[in-house]
Amino acid sequence: MDLTTSYLGLKLKNPIVVGSSTFTGTVDGIVNCAKAGAGAVVLKSLFEEQILSDIKKEEGYTDIYNSNPDADLYMKTFLRGNEIAIYEKLIREAKKTVDIPIIASINCADKGEWMSFAKELQEAGADALELNIAVSPFDKDVPSKDIEDEVVNIFNEVKKTVTIPVSVKLGDHFTNIGNLAFRLSMAGAAGLVLFNRFYNPTIDIENMKVVPGSALSVEEENSNTLRWISLLTAQGIPCDLSASTGVHSAEDVVRQILAGAESVQVCSVLYRKGVKYVEDMVKGLETWITKHNFKSINDFKGKCAASADVKVFERLQYLRRNNDLN
Repeated sequence: MDLTTSYLGLKLKNPIVVGSSTFTGTVDGIVNCAKAGAGAVVLKSLFEEQILSDIKKEEGYTDIYNSNPDADLYMKTFLRGNEIAIYEKLIREAKKTVDIPIIASINCADKGEWMSFAKELQEAGADALELNIAVSPFDKDVPSKDIEDEVVNIFNEVKKTVTIPVSVKLGDHFTNIGNLAFRLSMAGAAGLVLFNRFYNPTIDIENMKVVPGSALSVEEENSNTLRWISLLTAQGIPCDLSASTGVHSAEDVVRQILAGAESVQVCSVLYRKGVKYVEDMVKGLETWITKHNFKSINDFKGKCAASADVKVFERLQYLRRNNDLN
């Protein structure tokens, strides 16, 4: 049985990638991911704010995190000192310790001086770079086209500095995800990760204030990813697709591959069940492949997106399919 797949031009022993998380923030954590059977890892994201802190350190500039509470918390609890040097060291040591691809990750929101560090991550040995472009489409004064243009511009500027494959992790708050996806792929994106899961607030009705909601996804959230993986595959997008958000089981992995994904990224389920659960997911994938008499991932990748069934994913409104629901 051949579980190998190609993602970002890299050969993965299986399509299950441990996404950017605390599991991938240390060498020991990466080793645990590899031992559990992960096909690759995406390193814990390096926030743009961290990079800017290095650039501004000599100027005594410290008030750079107010716009991003998540980044502020991350700065206080995860990395200290010279963040870039620490990140490069993590890449170098991980490359010497495990034999799976190491994908660096930068969480960014605009163009700037930080882009020059992308080349340093490449020189440290990263096999690929994932850009988590967190442009927030909430400002009433900014047209949607301007936001999408900014995403493409950020990618273009980074791509100028590196030769390793670059993927873009997108959120789903865009007017036309399909158009933006094709613009990025035509600009040279080796892959797209669908989708970024943003900070989810809720309201404490007793204290009447905004508080953090659940940080972890649930399996029901994978339907939107399935929709867009299928639609982009059916339209022949010329780059690799990785499914993220709501992948919680081997069955979810199979669904995303049937939709056309080259890989899947898992994170939330590992917080609930531990990183060793990757091994169960790999075994579950093998069991399904055997049951359906396939020999490899390529035998069924995109099988549903290549059929008329993909039209179902174009439906935006609920349809009553039989009289039992009247």
